[in-house]
Amino acid sequence: MIGVELVAREQPYWVIQPLVDAGLDVEQIRTLLFRLAFEAMVGGGRGVEAEVANAVLDKPQEVRAAWVETVGRMLAHAPAE
Repeated sequence: MIGVELVAREQPYWVIQPLVDAGLDVEQIRTLLFRLAFEAMVGGGRGVEAEVANAVLDKPQEVRAAWVETVGRMLAHAPAE
């Protein structure tokens, strides 16, 4: 069971690893994820794509690429509907 618990704790970090590698701190990552989650819940799916792009529009290319990778990782591990 220890191996399963370790994987469960490390998976969220794996998802945000590109943002960490791009130099964002925990608060910046939290803000990006909160904005995305808020838009997904309140917007009912409309505008989520725009929020993904707009959230990092003013950031350096490295951060924008890391954000795309992070969102891709979240989608790849989303539960099946």
